[in-house]
Amino acid sequence: MNNARSEVILHRIESSAIAKQEDLRGCSNEEIRALEARYAIRLPKSYEWYLQTMGHASGRLFTHDHLAVFYKQVWWMTDEYPAEWRGEWAKEGIEPKFVLPADALIICGRLGEQFEFIRCTGEEDSAVWFFNAWDWQVRQSHASVLDWLEAWCSAAEAAIASGYFEQHPAGTAP
Repeated sequence: MNNARSEVILHRIESSAIAKQEDLRGCSNEEIRALEARYAIRLPKSYEWYLQTMGHASGRLFTHDHLAVFYKQVWWMTDEYPAEWRGEWAKEGIEPKFVLPADALIICGRLGEQFEFIRCTGEEDSAVWFFNAWDWQVRQSHASVLDWLEAWCSAAEAAIASGYFEQHPAGTAP
């Protein structure tokens, strides 16, 4: 895990008014181990750091775009969406358009249609992969979890600069 880079991200989050230190609420080690046990995976160190640091709350980092990114949402998305998709396709007699890899964890969802996942093989980091419910084409969206966080920092900074949070002080919900 790149500790220097993670510290830069934390500094950026605070200095750009995305979140104060007290706005960040991480997951316990027990919660993280339970997630790994549930899916028989070993989280990348970078994603484990994200969960430990802000897995329950991250100020305005993800609140400007209807995103589901927090611990309970990750459980729900990884459990429910693949089963829902298989069920819908089975009813229609269609072969699955997309099968989530066994070592995948959905880490981000937007409006139940757009998703990002990581591969959990116990490495230091993972690329982040994107797909949507329209065309089911999987593509790499970020080279790493830390790149993913930096991209959302940029998006949150743009939302702050545009006055978004003046109009929507609480942001949006998934």
